[in-house]
Amino acid sequence: MKIEVKEISASEREMKFELAWEDIEKDHQQFTKKFVKDVELPGFRKGMVPVPIVEKKFGPRIDYDFINEQFSDYYGKALDEKELNPVSQPELIDLDFKKGSPLSIKVKFEIMPEWDMPAYEKGFPIEEYKYAIEDEDIEESLLRLRENAAEVVPVEDGAKSGHHLVADAREIDKDGKDLTDPQESRIVLGKAPFDGETEKALLGVKAGETRTITIKADHGDHAHEHMYKLDVTAVEDHVLPEADDAFAQTVNPDGETLEDLKKKIREEHENHWKRHADSRMEEQIADYFIEKLKDLSLPKSVVEEQAKHIYEDMKKRYPSAPEMDEAAIIENYRDTAEKSLKWQLVKNRVVKDKDLKVSDEDIQAKMDEMLKDIKEDMRESYRKYYESPQIKNQLHDDIIHTKINEYLKSFAKIKTKKISRAERLKETGQ
Repeated sequence: MKIEVKEISASEREMKFELAWEDIEKDHQQFTKKFVKDVELPGFRKGMVPVPIVEKKFGPRIDYDFINEQFSDYYGKALDEKELNPVSQPELIDLDFKKGSPLSIKVKFEIMPEWDMPAYEKGFPIEEYKYAIEDEDIEESLLRLRENAAEVVPVEDGAKSGHHLVADAREIDKDGKDLTDPQESRIVLGKAPFDGETEKALLGVKAGETRTITIKADHGDHAHEHMYKLDVTAVEDHVLPEADDAFAQTVNPDGETLEDLKKKIREEHENHWKRHADSRMEEQIADYFIEKLKDLSLPKSVVEEQAKHIYEDMKKRYPSAPEMDEAAIIENYRDTAEKSLKWQLVKNRVVKDKDLKVSDEDIQAKMDEMLKDIKEDMRESYRKYYESPQIKNQLHDDIIHTKINEYLKSFAKIKTKKISRAERLKETGQ
C-alpha cells in the first residue's frame, strides 16, 4: 500500500492511499460472487446469472458497493501503518477505481494535536480564600429558622410595617397597561425593596384591595423605575417563636441549648464556605493550565461535539432554558467547550504519567465517609444504593478528580486571602 500524509494544520491531515489491483483482486472477486447471489435477470434464476454477464451490466455498481464495503478495512490499515488516530469521520476528497486498476483514495480527517504539558512542577501561584464567619451570620440564620417556624396570623384592619402581604403582582406601563402576567408574590413591609416610599404606598392595605407601587432598580450606570399593580389576597402577621432553648431543640434535636444550635449553625457556615473556597482553588488550578494551553488549537469536530454535550447537560438541569439550533449552540458554547477539553487533556495526562488509580479501598473509604452522617437505621439502604454500578462509577470519578487536584495543588505557591463578611456579601451580590 502506498500512503502519503499531508499536514494541513496542527490538527488536520490529508491522506492519500493506493492499493495495487493485485492486492485487492481477491477481495473484489469474493464481493462480486456475493453480489451475484442477489441478481435476477430474464432467462436466469436468481443467483445463477453468469459472472461475466453480471459484471457487464452492473460493473460500475459492483465497484462502488465494493469500495463502500471495504473502505473501513483499507482505511484502518493505512491509519495503523502511519500510526494515526483520527478524532473525526473521514471526509472523502478524491476516489479513483475500476476493476483491474489500482484503488486510489484521498481523505481528510482531524487528529488530536501534539502538545506539551506546562512546566507546573516549577510552581504556579493560586490564592486560598479564608471566609470569615461572623456573629451576624449566625443571627441571620437563626432569624430565618424562626421565620420558618412563625405562627401566621391573618390581619384584617390594614397592613403595618413588618406585616407580610400575599399579592398577585404584574408590571404595568405609565398608562396602566399590563406588561407581564400576574404572578403570586410575597412581600415583607419595611424590608427592601418594600421600604421607604414603597412601604408608605402599601401601609393600611387590606386583603381584596389593589395598590400600585413604584420600585427603583439600579441597572449599573443608571436607575430605572418599574411600576407594579398588586392585587392583595392576604395580609399576615408572622409571630416569631422566642429564640430560646425550647425552640432550639425543635430544630436541633441532637442539641439541648440555644448555644448548641448556634454552634451547629456556625459549623454549617464554615463547612459551606470551606467547600466554596476549595472549589475556587480548583478553578484556579484549571485556569492556570487552560491559560498555558491557550495557543493549542483543538480539532473543530471535537470542540463542536463538546459544545453540544454541554448544551444537552444544561437542558437536563434547566428544562425551561431556551431551545437553540446547532449553529447557535456551537457559537454560544465554543469557548466553554475548548476550556473544558483542555482541562480534560491535562487531567488525562496526569493520570497517565503519574499512574493515578482508584482502588476498591478508596471507594469503600468514600462510602464510609458518606454513610457516617446517615441515621443508623437508614445506613444499610444507603449502602446498597452506593454500591450500585452507576454510583460506584460516579464515586470513582470523584475520587480520581480529587487525586488529580491534590497532586497538582502540591506544586502550587499558595497565598492566603482573607474575605470579610462584607466582601463575601458583595461577592454573592447581596
